[in-house]
Amino acid sequence: MTTTTQDVKQQSSPPSQRSAPRAARVWLVWATLAGAVGLASACGGPGSKSWAAEGKRDGDGTLKVGTVSLVPRAIERQYATSGTLRARRSADLVASQPALVVALLFEEGDHVKEGDVLARLDSRGVALQAAAGGVQLQNLERELERLKSAQGVISKEEIDKQAYLVAEARAAVKLQRHQIGLTVVRAPFSGTLTARYVDVGALAGTATALFAIADLTVIELDLHLPERDAATVKIDAEVEMELVDGSRFMGKIVRRAPVVDASTGTVKFTVRATEFPATAAPGGFARAQVLVDARPAAPSLPRSAVFEIEGAPHVYVIEEGKARRRSVELGIAGTDAVEILSGVRVEDVVVADGNAGITEGMPLAAATADPNAASSDGKADAKG
Repeated sequence: MTTTTQDVKQQSSPPSQRSAPRAARVWLVWATLAGAVGLASACGGPGSKSWAAEGKRDGDGTLKVGTVSLVPRAIERQYATSGTLRARRSADLVASQPALVVALLFEEGDHVKEGDVLARLDSRGVALQAAAGGVQLQNLERELERLKSAQGVISKEEIDKQAYLVAEARAAVKLQRHQIGLTVVRAPFSGTLTARYVDVGALAGTATALFAIADLTVIELDLHLPERDAATVKIDAEVEMELVDGSRFMGKIVRRAPVVDASTGTVKFTVRATEFPATAAPGGFARAQVLVDARPAAPSLPRSAVFEIEGAPHVYVIEEGKARRRSVELGIAGTDAVEILSGVRVEDVVVADGNAGITEGMPLAAATADPNAASSDGKADAKG
């Protein structure tokens, strides 16, 4: 009995010690509930800031909202894509025959004209071969003359055989002289040397590039448009391009591929620009936008008025003081406005922000607002 009493005394504690953990738990529960309420308010709902910003309620609970109406606007849809700039013409210059580099007359970054000598290769070997071939040709020609002078004694077959040897020697000399000319590397077109790959004394071969040259007066960009959009894009259509530094310039479509790439379902267009910022260079990244569709006066609504339910576009209209959901059919979509093909009439009062937490049948009233709040120029960007 004594032992049992002692155990009970040891397990008991003063009331103040028992209440302290319980108070801490109660305080923790209240803090958690307060944080959850704050998070719910921040995420939206009737008590959130986004709701309060939509409008004010009258004494009868009617919510005042901004409204718009169906009006004609100019809408453009543009296809946006990106690519790498390139020069209109570029080439890697190689030696036509193996030889040592004996002179480099231009450096990387130099502008050259068509036909300028860029480098000289060692031509002594082919020059000696050409000289030896010339001497052999002279000897064969003298022998042919001697045979012709004794035509009555020498058979015609002997004379013809010697004539063939002379013709063969002449061709060999011409080839050797041509090889001498190949030891001079010239610019194939006017442009800028974008790279130099060899130094004096290096062995240049047919697989070794000496220089890289590019015509930097014109740059091009390849655009790959989906087959559906490519059908509306014409030659000479203007394309707006943007560099990574934000500078913009215009180009024109000059070529269209005659086939559709079966692996991507796209058509290649070539854009050319003759006037561009100094920072535009081959190899640089650029974004581009090309107009694929336009409506000069399309009946439209602001994009904010349209929302989706299970993938179908809808709007809210105010009928007899209540919100009514309408299914609409869309045409082309611009940045600020979207074309409405059906579902809304001109006289309908449409809620300007369909995602303002409005529900079917909610009491609504039109607040004082610009009925044509959307921009009159709706441009769309179809990402590529």
